[in-house]
Amino acid sequence: MSVMSSQLKQIREGIGLSLEGLARRSGISARTVRNAEDGKRVSFDTAVQILQGLNSALNDVGKQSVSIDDLNLVV
Repeated sequence: MSVMSSQLKQIREGIGLSLEGLARRSGISARTVRNAEDGKRVSFDTAVQILQGLNSALNDVGKQSVSIDDLNLVV
């Protein structure tokens, strides 16, 4: 498990957001989110979509937004 995987998955699970829920919020497939969590390379655009979906969920539960750097996405 990569650092990115542990960060993204930890944050996602910490707010009770399913992988599928993050995918819906991000406008991408659950498989793409899983690939990102597994440390596989994603495009910059995909990383931004994941970040926007995650930050939307974080804001909904009153948590502080994160940056791409916080997630260590492999782009």
